[in-house]
Amino acid sequence: MERSTTEVNLPTSGMKVIVYTFYTRGERKAIESVMLESAVFEQDETGSPRLKSVDATYRAKMEDKAVLLAVKSFIDKDGNEVKPEVGVLDSLPNEDFEILQQSLPGQSVKKK
Repeated sequence: MERSTTEVNLPTSGMKVIVYTFYTRGERKAIESVMLESAVFEQDETGSPRLKSVDATYRAKMEDKAVLLAVKSFIDKDGNEVKPEVGVLDSLPNEDFEILQQSLPGQSVKKK
């Protein structure tokens, strides 16, 4: 299925980013699974599950996953396509990353 995209210009790095306008259901599940995979549960004395611990890095991992699934491609200031990966995100100036985050597909679920 072909998805519509939008182009976002990142002013500090000079990169352009092609971003999908929506997440697929599978992508939403993949983003949410990062949090679930970061949690460790145990049973209490009644047999009910109880949260034992959470990997504190889950939020950054979810953020990276959400951005990488939404980005179709990065284009550097010389016009070269750059593969979307965490290293590219980590090298973006913070201002550019914030602009990119604001361009991600909407997070809210519309109710009928």
